[in-house]
Amino acid sequence: MNEKVILAAIEEMKIHALRFTMEDLTKRLHMSKTSLYKIVDTKENLIHEILNYLMKSFETKEQIIFEEAKTVQEKITKFVDEYTRMFNFLASGAYDDLRISYPNEWQLCEKFRQQKIKMLLQLINEGMSTGEFRQVNSIVLQHCLLLMSSMLSDSKFLSENDLTHSQAILSMRDLVFHGILK
Repeated sequence: MNEKVILAAIEEMKIHALRFTMEDLTKRLHMSKTSLYKIVDTKENLIHEILNYLMKSFETKEQIIFEEAKTVQEKITKFVDEYTRMFNFLASGAYDDLRISYPNEWQLCEKFRQQKIKMLLQLINEGMSTGEFRQVNSIVLQHCLLLMSSMLSDSKFLSENDLTHSQAILSMRDLVFHGILK
């Protein structure tokens, strides 16, 4: 798939979530619908390609983070920061759009999110084994992280509390790793 089309579609998603039209995209790209449909045959395939592009991009950044970061805490901080940066634009209702209109793509995102939570838990376990973190029940922590990350993509919760998805994820990171004690 043409990266130019994917990046243009991401810009449309920042504005319209997944409610952008292929016509919106053709205007942004200054091309005809016929030309666009030669590149991508359906919007659903385009959404699939966008998500794959983002996930692969994140995994490339993730590998760099794990190679460069020195401490587990540094890895976790950079990991969460990059995740929120990479997927920030999806907060504007795109999760709801995915869940409702693109269930196969929603499942793809859910699987990816769960994999990243498991990766995060591996880092936490590494931190516990090296003494960087105190010992906690990993099974309970994993379940809490999965539930919290899922709930923080709820557009109703975010809008009622005037939060972006990134703000909510960063708050979750702060609570999990720094608690509420002074």
